[in-house]
Amino acid sequence: MISSVQDYPVSHYFNPDGAQQFFIPKYQREYVWRRDNWEALFNDLEDAPSGHFLGSIICVNNQKDSMAGSRLELIDGQQRFTTISLLFCALYRKLKTHPDPDDDLTVELVNLKNRVFLKGTNSWRFEPSEQAQNKADFQRILSDLFPKQVSAPKGLKNFGNRRIAKAYTYFTDRLEALSDDQTVALLDKLKAAILVKIEVPSHSDAFVLFETINNRGIPLSAIDIIKNNLLAELDKREEYGIDRAFEEWKDLIDLLPEPAVQERFLRHLYNMFKYLKSVEVKGCSRATRSNLIYIYDTLLRRRPVWVFQQLQEKAKTYSALINPVDAKEKWGDATSLALQDLHRLGAAPAYAFLVWVSQVAKSQKWDEGHALQQTAAYLTRWFFWRNLTDTPATRDLDPMFMELVNDLLVNLRSGKFNGLSDFVERTRAWLLQRAPSEEICDARLLGDVYLENYEATRFMLCKLEETHQTKETKRDLWAQDSNGRPVFTVEHILPKTENLAAGWVTMLEANGKDSSDAIRQRCAHNLGNLTLSGYNSKLGTMEYSRKRDRKNDSGDFIGYRNGLYLNASLAQRSEWNEEAILQRSKVLVKEVKSILGLREHP
Repeated sequence: MISSVQDYPVSHYFNPDGAQQFFIPKYQREYVWRRDNWEALFNDLEDAPSGHFLGSIICVNNQKDSMAGSRLELIDGQQRFTTISLLFCALYRKLKTHPDPDDDLTVELVNLKNRVFLKGTNSWRFEPSEQAQNKADFQRILSDLFPKQVSAPKGLKNFGNRRIAKAYTYFTDRLEALSDDQTVALLDKLKAAILVKIEVPSHSDAFVLFETINNRGIPLSAIDIIKNNLLAELDKREEYGIDRAFEEWKDLIDLLPEPAVQERFLRHLYNMFKYLKSVEVKGCSRATRSNLIYIYDTLLRRRPVWVFQQLQEKAKTYSALINPVDAKEKWGDATSLALQDLHRLGAAPAYAFLVWVSQVAKSQKWDEGHALQQTAAYLTRWFFWRNLTDTPATRDLDPMFMELVNDLLVNLRSGKFNGLSDFVERTRAWLLQRAPSEEICDARLLGDVYLENYEATRFMLCKLEETHQTKETKRDLWAQDSNGRPVFTVEHILPKTENLAAGWVTMLEANGKDSSDAIRQRCAHNLGNLTLSGYNSKLGTMEYSRKRDRKNDSGDFIGYRNGLYLNASLAQRSEWNEEAILQRSKVLVKEVKSILGLREHP
């Protein structure tokens, strides 16, 4: 994995007589160091003895021809190399102003120039990133210092407002306060500072090192490394080129802007289509976070253009699957609503299977939207019970869907499906065999369901309420406030807190069988004691009749007379005790199973 590890002084990397070059590909991120980083480097060089340690860098060297010179891609170290190059430029500017340089200073100036350029050429020793105009800004600085070797960039606006310019200005200002002898002393310390160079042959090897060497300050994700490798491969293809590839990559990322979603998408894609010979990577039975880079590194070396095309196509589908608004435009209302329920359940593993279902529907010439709607509707039921019972375990979900795909493929290839309905029916039957048993589901529903899984409980209550809504009573139970928090939350009718009010104690202990606190501990988190409220904080622990009849300042009911179906029976009651909770639990459990039951078809 590691070709070499060596600790060298900065003067080795910027050797006036050396032919080694370092570059940042145009698709890597921009220079991001700020004043506190520049200040720390400068102060460390001033205060520390010679040989100050600057950390490590990671370079990819995939050159085969040892006689072709050394041109290394910097995967980790961009920030320091950019900053060191700017400091060399600022030192040259400072020393160049000496009115009568002696021989030693003249030699130092020549060497400084040859640290910035390869000796005898106009080639830069270090090429910054092209992002955020980094390379053009660096060219502007070089053109001011070395006008015979570098022409000024055209159309460069707002140069002074960007970080390359600000870093250079910071160093020139700091050097102004130093004497020539102090400046030369600082230059000597910079040349003697130590950087450890770790050289690897591939981007996937570089990523593995990122997991254990964390001195970058601005970490790279798996997606960064895959992107770098993808675009580097496409840059070699005449029919593509880096500019086209970079623009198309940005379009793909716009579809899936969150890094965590991007990584999940790449895992899902491999896992669902691994059965294809063009996709399978030897030794990788399933994509995980630890092997994701290796998988795509291998695939991109094989067929980079085809892989990129597949990523682009599947990203459009994946983006619509996780964005109900896009799903509505692409597949219609019914599919959008089914996918919205999956999203609310947090059923991310389902998206892997749905991407595959989309592909199958297209290849079989089925109605894609209808296939996704029917599958997603059953997956919603399946994941509700899965989340509520934690069965199967999370770690088993990806392998399970891969097994399901293999089962369905066998049936597809043998011609056993007579259309979409057979396909969906087989999917349901297969998933049902892996679902928690009826007994486990009942036990969870009749237990402390609130404590077992709050999100699944809230989802269940919202679905119960939605089922009974009409146009006149419809409310958005999934609305969020300005801080992104749900407006409607789960309300405990009998308060879950200790030290119940006197009215509660009297009501609960009326039958004389048990203490109010014992009843509270047994029943507070039962389904029968739960409802939805948009005014949870205003109901709190107050007594039952006050909760039931509570109004706001405008005279609107905000308690159990607020018109919600879930509260209809509560609005008619004058007392609330263990018997009432158990009775309501049975009623709600029956309704939940009729709405979300696995044994009934959607």
